[in-house]
Amino acid sequence: MSGDFPPFQAWLALTKPTTGMTAMAVVCLLQYLYFVWRQHQTRKLAESFRQQTEGLHGELRQLNGELKHLHRERNLQRIENQLLREVLSQTECAKAIQALLRRFVPNPDDAFALFLPYDSSVDSAAQSRGLSPESFAALSGDVALLSELTLRPVIHWELPTPARCPFFNHLTAADRRKVRELFAFAVADEEGVLAALITTTLLPVAAPRQEQIELTRRLMQSIAPGLRSNLNLELQASQLRSTREMLELRSIADAKYDQPFGMLEQFLTRLLQILEADRAALYLSKRESGGRLKAIVQCGLSLQAGVAESWQDHEERLAVTALQSRHVSTFDRQQLSCLGIQTLIGTAALTPILHNNLAIGVICVTRRTEIAWTTAQRQLLGWSGETISQALRRVMSFAVVERQARLDGLTGLANRRTFDAQLNNELEGAGSGVQAECSLLLLDLDRFKSVNDVYGHQAGDEVLRSTARLLREQASQVRNTDRLLLARYGGEELAVLLPGIGLNGARRIAENIRQAVESQPVVFNGLTIRVTVSIGVATWPIHAQSAETLVAAADAALYQAKSHGRNRVVCGADQLAEPPAEVTLPALPAHTPVLEGLPA
Repeated sequence: MSGDFPPFQAWLALTKPTTGMTAMAVVCLLQYLYFVWRQHQTRKLAESFRQQTEGLHGELRQLNGELKHLHRERNLQRIENQLLREVLSQTECAKAIQALLRRFVPNPDDAFALFLPYDSSVDSAAQSRGLSPESFAALSGDVALLSELTLRPVIHWELPTPARCPFFNHLTAADRRKVRELFAFAVADEEGVLAALITTTLLPVAAPRQEQIELTRRLMQSIAPGLRSNLNLELQASQLRSTREMLELRSIADAKYDQPFGMLEQFLTRLLQILEADRAALYLSKRESGGRLKAIVQCGLSLQAGVAESWQDHEERLAVTALQSRHVSTFDRQQLSCLGIQTLIGTAALTPILHNNLAIGVICVTRRTEIAWTTAQRQLLGWSGETISQALRRVMSFAVVERQARLDGLTGLANRRTFDAQLNNELEGAGSGVQAECSLLLLDLDRFKSVNDVYGHQAGDEVLRSTARLLREQASQVRNTDRLLLARYGGEELAVLLPGIGLNGARRIAENIRQAVESQPVVFNGLTIRVTVSIGVATWPIHAQSAETLVAAADAALYQAKSHGRNRVVCGADQLAEPPAEVTLPALPAHTPVLEGLPA
């Protein structure tokens, strides 16, 4: 048994290695647990650090975003302040709006902007940049867009088409190519919509669209009060200027003139100066020529002969067109081309002259340039048409009285007093070298007393009226009729004054008159009265040196014509043979319808 271990010792021998292993295991376990705990703590710290780092990064990103936003806001504010300073520093509306449009459209070749006032009476506020005159003229009358902006202060058209954007229809092909987007902003204050800004680009160029729209909207709100104040001031100044111009023209129309149409010429001359036009013309419709227009007054730019005729043809064509209207008509280059007017005139404005709501004439003002007529100019032209209508009635009434004082009541020819005055004036002009010759025809109706005795004085009056009509017809065929005068010299004697016409021309005219009277009998109450006339011709300075001696020479020639058989022409230098013996014709029955060679 000595070689055997005791039980306790044996147990110890057996348990010694097991206990060491257990302790080792416990130590390892504890070390593992500590390692796991440390790993957990490390991960926890790392996660916490990561979260803190991410939070810091988020805050940095937020701060960076806020800084960028503040930077954009600062840039926008700077742009807004600069633009407001440029616009509001201008004392005139037109310059302020031009400054605004320049900022929106730096390059007018690839974009455009348009500023339209709600009140069209202030034309200076209507401005555009990069827009053709045709598009500008068409868009200026777009009241629908301004009305829509009263409901929607901002309108945005993406890829506008004629169907989606009625505004697009007014643009020319060249202007449409500039459009990728289109924006319309109301310029409004507490009193309402003042104007509209229409543009293809916004500010600033690189900013987000919503910021651009918001900036433009704020700009329009900022400039509206000052713009309204300036527009009101300009409107008042325009009204005062128009009132002053109207008073000036009214004073011209109300003044007294020696010649009735002197007022019209002075009125039109001042009118074209006020309207900054080149020429002005007044046309009246003549009933006796089928309503055809005739230029009564023409004034303005002096033109060469061929150019003047072409310009007058253009004016008459415009006047015929405007006569159908009851309002002021304006024509730009394109509209003039449609009427066949390709040259000389760039723009035209016309207003009818109305009497009892009927157009009796037209005032036509024209320019060589293509500058459009302002609202104030159109209003002044329309007012001028009304004023001229009133003045014409007054002038015509005066002219009728003056005409009655100058004319013979029966024949409508000049009376003896008018004839004497005109004869003296013409010979004074001839004596001063203005003209070389002046001829006089004295006419006497043959056997006129017998016409009165047989058919009564009413028949005699009709013979005189008929002969006067024939004289007017013959006078209209004379080339130079400016100063030709037809007069009733006394009783059955008539006179024709021919300034600037020599003896041969006067003889030819007298013979034409004699033949016309002889060939056209007078019809009165169904009876035909054949009439002849004797004519004496005298010419200054061949037969006379004064008015009295010229009349005496013509009267002597007339006496010779009457003495040598009547129905003939005798000139002052003609020497006729002794007159034939007087032949007494038998009396004709009372019912004889034709009178030939009635006894004196």
